[in-house]
Amino acid sequence: MLQYDTEIEATFRLLKTDLDLRPIYHRKDENTMAHLHLGLLAYWVVNTVRYQLKQNGINSGWREIVRIMNTQKCVTTIMQDTREQWTSICKCSELEDKVKRIYDALKYKYAPIIIRKKYVVPKHKPKK
Repeated sequence: MLQYDTEIEATFRLLKTDLDLRPIYHRKDENTMAHLHLGLLAYWVVNTVRYQLKQNGINSGWREIVRIMNTQKCVTTIMQDTREQWTSICKCSELEDKVKRIYDALKYKYAPIIIRKKYVVPKHKPKK
């Protein structure tokens, strides 16, 4: 039980840092309650994800999961062509095996967005 309590405290402390939940001083009780509920909701989401991962043999702490998932990057490049139209291309990096394993355990698609997405934005004409 002691290890579980320590794990809860460590996860909550990390979430408060990631979500920038501290130190916050509220003037109204409603704001304090909203702040508390946001923290508890985030903790519930983390515990749900970690539970699903543990069911698939992944016993990493939340900090390690975040570190692993941060190895996948998506880059958006925006450029203007000779006709003065803007083109946007979004591409995700190749996945490491650990990231694929987490995606598989959670039954998520490998890319949070389509691997290659391109669209052209027409030139903006200012109103007179």
